[in-house]
Amino acid sequence: CPMFDLSLDWDRPNRIPSVESTHTLRLRLQPQSNAQQRTLPLHLAIALDTSGSMEGQKLDQAKIACRTVLEQLRDQDTLSLASFSDRVQTQVDACRGAERSVAGGAIESLQAGGTTRVDLALEWFQQRLLPSTTPTGPQPARIAILITDGHPTNNQGRILGDTAPLVQLARTLAESGILLCAVGLGNAENFNTEFLVSLSDTGSGEFLYADTPNSLTPQLTARLAASQSLILDQLTLKLEAAAGVNVRGFCQYRPQFLPLEETKHLEIALRGIRGNGPTDILIEVQVGALPLGQQPSQQPILSLDLQGQGLGSGLQHYATLHCTSSYSEAQQQNNEVNQDRLGWLMNRYTVDMARTQDPNRTGELLLNYQDAAMKSVQADLANQAAQQLADLQANGQLNPHGTTGLLSQTRKLGETP
Repeated sequence: CPMFDLSLDWDRPNRIPSVESTHTLRLRLQPQSNAQQRTLPLHLAIALDTSGSMEGQKLDQAKIACRTVLEQLRDQDTLSLASFSDRVQTQVDACRGAERSVAGGAIESLQAGGTTRVDLALEWFQQRLLPSTTPTGPQPARIAILITDGHPTNNQGRILGDTAPLVQLARTLAESGILLCAVGLGNAENFNTEFLVSLSDTGSGEFLYADTPNSLTPQLTARLAASQSLILDQLTLKLEAAAGVNVRGFCQYRPQFLPLEETKHLEIALRGIRGNGPTDILIEVQVGALPLGQQPSQQPILSLDLQGQGLGSGLQHYATLHCTSSYSEAQQQNNEVNQDRLGWLMNRYTVDMARTQDPNRTGELLLNYQDAAMKSVQADLANQAAQQLADLQANGQLNPHGTTGLLSQTRKLGETP
């Protein structure tokens, strides 16, 4: 029986006559009621920064968080855990329920010291999360979680100036089926938010900001619950645009925000599909001008072909956009999709803010963010953006804690309460 229902919704109709117009399509994959019974076993790997800066409360709370994750594993799940500083040390190796006491002791014995060799931690994920060779049963979902409070360093203890090879390694992990999540622990002034966001986005995972040590446990347990709800490793979405239509971009908006990249032209890999809620993909298209005199109709825009193990022959749909000559009808928005479109815009702005070093560009992005937040009735986020803008004007730079917190909160806009 099918695992999903697929629905398509546009933000608004197209108007006749018109100039070129931009529209947002929401593709929703809604798991059927039996899907949650098919969750995949999980192999979770955690690489915990134990460099010198972790000493004290941060390491103490990280130990508590890791032990809590250990206690919440299901019988079919396994946990591997390593500490990393100047080198990587495997502390827990594919632990199951019966080995929890030994694993808990290994976690408790961790001590801080040394530098932050993120490169070694990523290589450890690659080695530890190899595909299962078990001939029967489903392959486990493979999730990697990197927890760090500082900048990545080289083998001489200096902060890495070029992190592109590490981001490329995250892409290699994702392409091999390993989803990478990055956790920034402590005040964002002490780590590189843009780098950690790039790691998790390229790794098809999730960026988490645990700004205080005691906020790590609830965030890790929520991430574990999300990982335990996975029902498919990957789906492939193939798009074909009609004449006069240009696909401008796409993202995953639910269950968490994630920028998406083409693996081939108009082909997107959707990784880590959950069975406990919808997966929403937003697609932005530019539609050519409609001539005066064209009759109201359903205008062909995209064909969509979703393929993957568990979908049988796949799901094929055609997206058509209603075209109207009525001005009032053309102004009728789908409020849900429009809210999602604004949330996507806000996420774009926060990523650009993390990447730019130009104060003028940063100010422009904050104003754009504030406008989108007000339109989407997100007063708290609009106020935070206004405060960031005031800080920028007063000091010539942003507060890293404030901007990272804004980014983190914005990424949760699509989460179901």
